Formats: sequence, C-alpha cells, structure tokens
Amino acid sequence: MYNPTDILLLHRQPSRWLGALIILLTLLGCMALYRSALPTLPSLLGVMGLWVYCVWIWPRQVSLQHADSVTGLRFDSEGWHVLRRDGSERGARLLGDTYVSALLTVVRLRQPDRWLPVSVILPADAASEDSLRRLRLRLRFSRQRWAAAE
Repeated sequence: MYNPTDILLLHRQPSRWLGALIILLTLLGCMALYRSALPTLPSLLGVMGLWVYCVWIWPRQVSLQHADSVTGLRFDSEGWHVLRRDGSERGARLLGDTYVSALLTVVRLRQPDRWLPVSVILPADAASEDSLRRLRLRLRFSRQRWAAAE
C-alpha cells in the first residue's frame, strides 16, 4: 500500500547562515595564525590555505553553483538518493555519523562509486521548515537509519 509519508524529498537552497559561519571561521583562523608565534612564511601559507578552502567550499556547500553540489535528498522504498545540480541522481547509503539537531543537520552518505563520503550540511535556513522537520524525524527515529549505518 502506498503511504505518502514513506517518501521524503528535500530540496536544498543556498544558506546565509552557513555562508556567514564559513567566513567567520576563516577570519578567526587567519587572526589566530597572525597572532601565533609562527614565522611569517608558514603563517602566510596557512592563511592562503584557509582562503583557498573557503573559495573551494563556497560553490559546493553555500551557493550551490557547482555542478557537483548536492541540491536535494530523496528517501523512498529503495533507500537514500543524492540529487546533484547537474541533474544526476545516485543511490547512497546513510552513515552512522550523521548529526541531527534543531539548528544544524549534517547528513553523511556513502555512494558506491565515490571514495569519500558525501556530507550535506543543512542549517535551519537551507530548506523549507516542513521538509527539514521530516528529515530530522526520519533520521532520529527510523529503523532504516540504524540498519543502513551498520
């Protein structure tokens, strides 16, 4: 029998909170390197590394403009699926280190064709309230979560 609550579709949108947090942490890291007792060259290399990482992560997690960025998640009878900006959809397995709270949800998924797991960072403004609430409920209380995490 078809039950509409068994299907979860979450469309992700760009997050202002995540962007502000990434910039704030990058600036704090740069100030920590500036105030440290490191020589100038390693300190400058560390600052450059922080900004390169910030520029690399921005289109993938904040603005969602990169072709490989995750723009949605779907859960149905076949399991978890990752929806990407380029239109592709791949099956995935939920990992046990997924983090769920009211302000931040980090969904960690393993795709069979990828070496590294996929992390989807979802602050409170990254999707509609209803879809985030349904996702958090599914992740906290679903039996399939624990079966997939083993």
